[in-house]
Amino acid sequence: MLKSASRMPSRSARRFLLLVLAVALAYAIFSSAGRDLIDWNLSVLVIAVVAVAYWLPKSAKDLAPSLENWLFWPALLLPCYVAFQLIPLPIGLLRFISPARAALADKLAPIGAATSYASISVIPANTSIYLVRTLAYLLAFLLAREIAWREWKHRSWLPVIPLIAIGVIESALGLTQSTNGATVSGTYVNKNHFAGLLEMILPLCLAWGLSRLLGERRRNDSGVAHGIQAAGILGLAAVIAAGLLASVSKMGFVAALGGLFVMSGLAFWTMAKGWTKWLAVAALAAVCGFLIVFIPSDELMKGFASLFSDEWATGEGRWPIWLDTFRLIAAFPATGCGLGNYGTAFLKFQTAVVDRDFTFAHNDYLELISELGVVGFAIVGLLMLAVLTKALDAGTRGPDRATRFLGLGSVGAIAAIALHSLADFNMYIPVNALVLAWISGIAVALPSRLMARTENEPAATRPLILKRVALLVSAILIVYAPARIWFERSFRANPQAEAVFCRFGICDTDAMIAAEIHEHGGSIAKVPLSVLNQALERDPAEPSRWCDLGEALNGNGRQDLARYCFSNALELGPNIPPVLLRVANFYFNLHENRLALAQCARVLGETADYDDPIFQSYRANKIALNDALADGLPSTMRAWEAYLRYFMGLDDNADAATVWTSLLARSRPSLKIASEYVNYLYNRQRYEAAAQAWAAFVGPSGVYLKSNWLYNGDFESEPTPTVFDWHIESLGEDVEAALDSTVAHTGSHSLRLRFGGKENVNYFHAALTAFVRPGTYRFEAFVRTQSITTDRGVGLHLFDSEKPARLDLKTEQLTGTNGWTKLEHVIRVPQDTQLITIRAIREPSLKFDNQISGTAWIDSLRLEKLD
Repeated sequence: MLKSASRMPSRSARRFLLLVLAVALAYAIFSSAGRDLIDWNLSVLVIAVVAVAYWLPKSAKDLAPSLENWLFWPALLLPCYVAFQLIPLPIGLLRFISPARAALADKLAPIGAATSYASISVIPANTSIYLVRTLAYLLAFLLAREIAWREWKHRSWLPVIPLIAIGVIESALGLTQSTNGATVSGTYVNKNHFAGLLEMILPLCLAWGLSRLLGERRRNDSGVAHGIQAAGILGLAAVIAAGLLASVSKMGFVAALGGLFVMSGLAFWTMAKGWTKWLAVAALAAVCGFLIVFIPSDELMKGFASLFSDEWATGEGRWPIWLDTFRLIAAFPATGCGLGNYGTAFLKFQTAVVDRDFTFAHNDYLELISELGVVGFAIVGLLMLAVLTKALDAGTRGPDRATRFLGLGSVGAIAAIALHSLADFNMYIPVNALVLAWISGIAVALPSRLMARTENEPAATRPLILKRVALLVSAILIVYAPARIWFERSFRANPQAEAVFCRFGICDTDAMIAAEIHEHGGSIAKVPLSVLNQALERDPAEPSRWCDLGEALNGNGRQDLARYCFSNALELGPNIPPVLLRVANFYFNLHENRLALAQCARVLGETADYDDPIFQSYRANKIALNDALADGLPSTMRAWEAYLRYFMGLDDNADAATVWTSLLARSRPSLKIASEYVNYLYNRQRYEAAAQAWAAFVGPSGVYLKSNWLYNGDFESEPTPTVFDWHIESLGEDVEAALDSTVAHTGSHSLRLRFGGKENVNYFHAALTAFVRPGTYRFEAFVRTQSITTDRGVGLHLFDSEKPARLDLKTEQLTGTNGWTKLEHVIRVPQDTQLITIRAIREPSLKFDNQISGTAWIDSLRLEKLD
């Protein structure tokens, strides 16, 4: 009894530390999901303090058994490798290890920043942030392992409970958002990262519930209480699953289902024997297929369809980005560009979706290879493979059912996030990576055959080594985290203080430059060159830094060196619109217009986002229209049409006409832009120009404005949005108006009007507008009727569109049944008439029996000029 009592404080203290650790994790998730540096570092500080409180009083006999070599070394090597990326190396050695990184260092020499040493990381400040994250993950992994190892001696699921509690709260928040019609993302910015958290926690919660339901009972457990507990836990799993489904995250759904499939498949595979293993897994696969088809909501299914909805089926733009990422990997194959530097280093290789900044690759594996290189990625891969091996061993060959359930739950969690990482960047969300580290720590703490071999070995020094490593990491974080918080709160916008902090890896170059620009009146050209040089030395792969320095040098009259800076900016961001536009402005300032126009044309060829700023710059720099057409537009028709719209927006008729003529000379414009231009001219009462533009679009070999001044008088083409084509409307059940491909006077189509027989219809909703010149015309049309009732039939009404008093006539209106009947008039168009409207009409009857029914067809309308 005394012996048992003596152990209680230690266990109580351990559980208290676990609670504090859970609060730190929950704070990071619920505050900003780890994206805010202040909130994140506050949580890191708490984790480090908990680690010190846990390990400092421990002796070797109180520590968990040593990690196996294949776990021990990767776990320790990973932060060491990231730290190695920050060490300044001799340029000669760097040329051998990373030629692309050495080339960046060489670029600094002409601006007076030559160096004999440089780090592997292209932006050390970014890698410093990720080094601290890596240390925090390692510390959480070791803490979770230690606490889980102690708790599992009593088969306590306590280390899992905080994760489940967090998952349930996040899911409940997401479901609340769903009921309010908001985007379901919990406290996360992105629904996919919200789903990433839930998909890791769901297998653990399900494993706990099944363990309570199917596992061995303790002596004092009643069957009813046991069942209630199991039902309650499985209910929590259902809440988590509901939140995940409500998020409408496509990859979240697939990953969660994949994790559960792996978890369940392993369970069936372990329990079954012989051919029944394959049958069980096949049945499970069939169930998963059923769930994939019938469980997702309509919105989620539409999301899956959108992956292939664009012309090239680019997976929402991911696939071309992945292809470009391989080029980045090829440039930094061995040691990478530095952890956390993908967004900058990728700019040189981005050729697709250039109107978006890809800070992340949306594929954790590709991004890790590009940042860590093959060497670093191998360390990460070995570490996760070792964790998965331990979890698999515990899940399939653990000493008891509870251990096997938790092992399988850990495998399911790791499998889910591993699958999701194929199409997202969950591992670059600090809290999700921290949760994975927590789960990994639990997994490697479970008893298994592998651990049994370790526990049977004599006590060694490795547990003490891990303790010292943990205390060293804690000390680093205890110093770094408050310093970072202090910096973020007080010194980000203070360039002098920022420079001091940056010596210790706490930098914010963007904030420093922004503060300098503000201090110097908003002009980058007035910022001291020494400040811009310093920023460039920190971020030599960032093209905007080269542009900053280039603009400042140009403002100081040092054009040759400025030209060098802008050439480097082009090399490092050859397809990035903001970079190209800054280079173009530089050439405009030097009056080297052809070079400037070439950069603008490249932007216009890639994206529509910069159309107006570019076109405005052409006017501001007084670029002749012919020069802009020759050098400032790409070959794509989209940019040409956008340029025409720009001049239409300015009401610049002359330049719009020039662009239209050039557009016609290049190739046939789209119907949309042709209709817009024709309607633009029409709305400005330039009727003849509008008609001539439409005639040029439909083809010089056509009859429009030659032998027939009516366009589409034979209804052989679907009506277009232009003012000179038919506008046809139905009146519900009373009049159905449509083109008919089964009845025609000439060609293959006619206009059909079918009357419902319930109303005394006043119909005038099929009309055509035509441009005319003064003179004599012959108008003719053919009408056919079938069973048209009442005394008012179907005919045509012609009148001056602007002033009907100048010209107004109606043809005969046919009733009953008639074959194709020619309706003809000779018309004298007066001097001031430019437009006439032709309508198909049926006027209301004044008789008692006035409800019209029957069908009429109209075809072969012609307006021929006689003089």
